[in-house]
Amino acid sequence: MTRVAILLISIGLLYTEAGAHGLHISLGKAEVTEAGISGNITLNKLDFVEAIDQWDADRPIYELTPEDFEKLTLRYMKRHFKVEANGKTDLKLVITEAGQGKDTMWLAFRFLSKRPLETIRVEHRVLFNVFPDQANVLAVTSGKGKESFLFRVDQPVKTFSVK
Repeated sequence: MTRVAILLISIGLLYTEAGAHGLHISLGKAEVTEAGISGNITLNKLDFVEAIDQWDADRPIYELTPEDFEKLTLRYMKRHFKVEANGKTDLKLVITEAGQGKDTMWLAFRFLSKRPLETIRVEHRVLFNVFPDQANVLAVTSGKGKESFLFRVDQPVKTFSVK
């Protein structure tokens, strides 16, 4: 799986250098402790704006204040990026920080658990509503080591054993 991630990243960098945008991919890292999960996700900025705009078409995105855009981003992420602890408890997503570059944006996140984590079930559907070829890579580091997974429209969920 690590080889797949490296290949996708290499292809993504190649397309970025060439100025093409035919590849839809996000990259994420997460670290799991007994108390929760924290990490970050990097996405194409224009793709994310398009996904949010199509997801909530009630008000044009250009009319949103920065605060409204932030609230809409959190609602979108809560709907499309979920974590379930130990097969039974949905954890609450908190976006701890966000930023952007020329072509990308990133979100730092946290999910806290009241009970020690043994397994996490991750549902990562970010941007799938607009781009059926979207791929979301998430590298998860835990007490069991590092494991990466490529989330796709036809495979949006993965359970990680973390203890």
